[in-house]
Amino acid sequence: MDFSLLESVPDAMVIAHRDGRIAWVNGVAERLFGYERGELVGQPVEVLLPARFREDHHLHREAYHAAPRARPMGLGLDLFGLRKDGQEFPAEISLAPMRDGDAVYAVAAVRDVTERKKIEARALLYRKAQAEVRERDEFLSIASHELRTPVTALQLQLQMLQRAAARSVGTLPALLAGKVDGLEKQCRRISVLVNELLDVSRMRLGRLELKLEEVDLAELAAETLANLREQIRSAGCTVRLDALAPAVGTWDRLRLEQVFTNLIANAIKFGQGKPVEVRVSADRDRAHLAVIDHGIGIAPEHQSRVFDRFERAVSSVNFGGLGLGLYISREIVEAHGGQIRLESEPGEGTTFTVDLPRTPAPVPASEAA
Repeated sequence: MDFSLLESVPDAMVIAHRDGRIAWVNGVAERLFGYERGELVGQPVEVLLPARFREDHHLHREAYHAAPRARPMGLGLDLFGLRKDGQEFPAEISLAPMRDGDAVYAVAAVRDVTERKKIEARALLYRKAQAEVRERDEFLSIASHELRTPVTALQLQLQMLQRAAARSVGTLPALLAGKVDGLEKQCRRISVLVNELLDVSRMRLGRLELKLEEVDLAELAAETLANLREQIRSAGCTVRLDALAPAVGTWDRLRLEQVFTNLIANAIKFGQGKPVEVRVSADRDRAHLAVIDHGIGIAPEHQSRVFDRFERAVSSVNFGGLGLGLYISREIVEAHGGQIRLESEPGEGTTFTVDLPRTPAPVPASEAA
């Protein structure tokens, strides 16, 4: 029988007699298995199989010839071929009968699926990694919620003690007031960290929602500075607000207060006691916020990653925090359809600039996260 038409088939074609002897192979099979055609013709087809498959192969072969039909082999199984050099490869095999008078041949189409298996393995690892990330984010969300409740209760109790100590007289209450003051500050710091973790988990899970209302950025900047008055005093620096006119737009007030707080707190933390400037302005379509310090600055090689999660441009030994403030700020600004960027020179200070559309079309939370 003339099998030459099978030379044009892109798969490796192996034709075997009923007794398992190879009758013919095409050029693709020669290249795939590493044999010359003359080396294979007349050999048992098991020579192309790893040893662990050979023992039972003749039983499968007899069963196939008892009821020959076109079918894929080994559905749900991992099949392998064996090259002349002893190297195995994962294979996909299909069978079809070919009749020549009373003789029935088995025609096997063999395909090397090594690359496909690698892609599938990478895809499986990726899906597992995604599932692990989702589980981690769910855990962070739950843990942050659980932590926030006792921290809030503790903070309220400490504030009550502060007020009670302030109303009392004598040396003991005065000493107690100082201790309670310190505890309240630490409790407030823990509360900030817990809220940051909660925000990150919301963003990762696509649950950051914006409650839009009319907001004046100039007014919001002044309120934020008033709230940070104690931090500014402790840092030993002065902050000047330059907001000559209202900058009104439609935004989430509380979320933008977070951005202002993060940027101003960063400026006074890294400003080394030098003056900090906060500028608010607006044009017809956009509002602008600039926070300028004259402190340690950010090295060029660190500037591209300071907005990433858990990243920082300075050592955590000298400066605390989780490295989430700028990441959260960027996510909030981008959720409003805006942009945040920085300009910095080491030793010369840093300028963070926020541009916000005054009537934004908010980015969906899942995209912002």
